[in-house]
Amino acid sequence: MEIDALLKLIQDWTNRVPLIILGSGASVPFRLPSMWTLGEHLKSSISFTDPEDIKQFEIFKETLNKVKDLESTLLQIQLRPNVLEKIIYETWSLVNRHDVEAFEQLLEGKTEFPLAELTTHLLQSAQRKVSIVTTNYDRLAEYAASFSNAFICTGFSQNFIGHFSKSIHQQDLTKLSGFKGQVNIWKVHGSLDWFKSEEESDRQLPYRTTIPVNHKPLIVTPGLSKYYETQLEPFRTIFTEADNEIEKATSYLCIGYGFNDIHVQPKLLAQIKSGKPIIVITKELTPKTKQSIIDARCKQYILIEEANGKDTRVYSSSFSGEQIIPGVNYWSLSEYLNLIKN
Repeated sequence: MEIDALLKLIQDWTNRVPLIILGSGASVPFRLPSMWTLGEHLKSSISFTDPEDIKQFEIFKETLNKVKDLESTLLQIQLRPNVLEKIIYETWSLVNRHDVEAFEQLLEGKTEFPLAELTTHLLQSAQRKVSIVTTNYDRLAEYAASFSNAFICTGFSQNFIGHFSKSIHQQDLTKLSGFKGQVNIWKVHGSLDWFKSEEESDRQLPYRTTIPVNHKPLIVTPGLSKYYETQLEPFRTIFTEADNEIEKATSYLCIGYGFNDIHVQPKLLAQIKSGKPIIVITKELTPKTKQSIIDARCKQYILIEEANGKDTRVYSSSFSGEQIIPGVNYWSLSEYLNLIKN
């Protein structure tokens, strides 16, 4: 396939206003912690006084040192309540600290923010609506929507103390006066802004620098506990909405998503196997991505990753094997944007 024809196909698919799926790779440029960084932080920052908790956490550290993968480690251990709680609190604290630092950099204009440019670009379509599904806890999707002057819908009311509702998002907010459109953000593993109160109320308390007293973060950590936590509200409704968005989307743009999540990929894979087009951009494609799309012989796909430190490698349903585009980094969202806006 000629490179010009391939690039034109990328432009056409993106300008259909695809559903955006954000994975952890989308946060790396903003120095949000990777799973490896989080695992090292947990090992060094958590301690216990209860002998059974100490014993289990030692097993956790030994397993993590052996398998060198946080999610695999947590899948092997049924965590005691105290151990799980501390892991959640430390996870929130580390991610939140880096998230706040990233926001300061964005406000000061010290960091490029191509996700905001992409959101602004897609909101200019006739429907004035963009939907994002993300497995990340951070607020980058919300920051992007805010810089785009969009109304944000996460399922929570946008107050200083926001409540969760099953009906807020069912209204058409695309033409709300004073906004450029509507951005739905479905955070299937929770958010830094979400907490459960002592009375078991789900609350959105935006942009906290500390965890409020008598509250716990509403984030789902990797491991066995997420199978239970995600059956509860607000996650049940959020999963339903994410599934609905995936089903009704006409195309998909995955940014830094590795196809390793049980909550997003089954519905997504069913849709792309039916013929809906998908573009994946990431620094390095995971084996699971290639297995799920190339090996499964999906009908319309373009997978983009870095090659040789300076080129772009592309896999596509339009040709066999791979194609190298020299001298460009289309796997990077900033250069990808330059491509689709030309």
